Amino acid sequence: MARAEGVWERMQNWALARFHDELLDSLSKHFDARGIGTSERPVMDDDLSVALCWLLIDRPLADGGGPPAPRYAELPEISEGEGALARSIAECKLGVHRVRDVSPGAWIDLENVVTGATVRVSSPNVSREAVRWHVLFCRVMANGPTPTLWGGAAFYQPNEEPELLAEIERIATARGLGTGPAGLAEAVRVGARELVCFIPDSRRVEPMPYTLEGDPAMVAEASWRVRDPDSVLNELSAVPDLVATGETEGGEGLVFQWTASRDDLMASRRELPRGAVCLENGPISATEEGDLELADVSALGSFTLRGGRLDFEGISETRLNAAVDLVERRLRGLVSRPTLRVRSFDEYRSSAPSSHRARRASHDGPPGSDERFRRLLWRRWIDDPVARLGGISPRVAAARGGYRDELEFLVRGIEHRSACERSDGLPGPEVAWLRSELGLDTESLAV
Repeated sequence: MARAEGVWERMQNWALARFHDELLDSLSKHFDARGIGTSERPVMDDDLSVALCWLLIDRPLADGGGPPAPRYAELPEISEGEGALARSIAECKLGVHRVRDVSPGAWIDLENVVTGATVRVSSPNVSREAVRWHVLFCRVMANGPTPTLWGGAAFYQPNEEPELLAEIERIATARGLGTGPAGLAEAVRVGARELVCFIPDSRRVEPMPYTLEGDPAMVAEASWRVRDPDSVLNELSAVPDLVATGETEGGEGLVFQWTASRDDLMASRRELPRGAVCLENGPISATEEGDLELADVSALGSFTLRGGRLDFEGISETRLNAAVDLVERRLRGLVSRPTLRVRSFDEYRSSAPSSHRARRASHDGPPGSDERFRRLLWRRWIDDPVARLGGISPRVAAARGGYRDELEFLVRGIEHRSACERSDGLPGPEVAWLRSELGLDTESLAV
């Protein structure tokens, strides 16, 4: 590898000396196309590595003589050994590969997304960042006893793979190459310029919070002046869907959590837009064995009675209006007209005192590092309806059959996130449980 890196450095120096203006102009346009080179997104080493590989190996020069790398390999003044290594570099064409397994600092097992071919490549650097099911846009050099990952790699998330494949198919169709494996492999080669600059549309979409029932999530608050606190307390205690959860942190008030059937909320949900992230809160209990359990209800918000004032806080305007209706029905004559306020989460965070924001983050944030909580979430997910599965749950889809590839795709995304979150880079035990429950112990995904 050290010898090949030396050849690569000399190849770069030769190409930049001979085609300096053309290559620098092309490099600048490449970075502009990817939105790189700004104060918000400076050029990183990997960006430069990927770009230089494309410039020297793939991009034909304006004089019609092909890219610089194969030209350098044929220079009469270089040695035979130098020429052989230069040809190996010139033949390192781009490929799209799934990461099947990885040993950080040593090797990566790759599966070509287009052809299905597998190969283990040595990789001292990229292997430290890659985890299972990353999709890499990279080059494999076959020179020597062990294939090597050559240059930098562009990383894609598992859920971005369909967009990347769609772009390859678009290139193949536009050039009349066909959409079979051979045509797609050729499209990766001839469309290197477009693919190196490709950014999935989903990556441009900002995450947007939504409620479980599909409304835009916001901080929605109401406040009423209370004329008879004792009567209000009695009325609130009699509402079936309100559960007294204890005193406020300072002990100055009593909190009632307002709950509703989770299934009913999800049944009313409209199709959510791309980038939607559902927010959910609900009661958690523990069994005698220490396992966590979630009730089949979800919290709509909370009412807090503080002597002469009643407050409500929820996460949507729809829930706020429903809370106002509830108070009107049950507490008419006992409270004033409400004062209402609806704000985005950004507005709320910027206006809340820092100490209050810290307490809320500590109290409300999901315990993502707690493996018991992870298992709890996936036990719920497996029985929730999923749009990709035609609106049925993963468990039902597995039982009916015909959704194996869709289920495999979903579980790969979960497995990838789990591996990214763990210090050892390995998926947690919840993934093995999901695979077993869904009958996905043997992977199968159409290429």
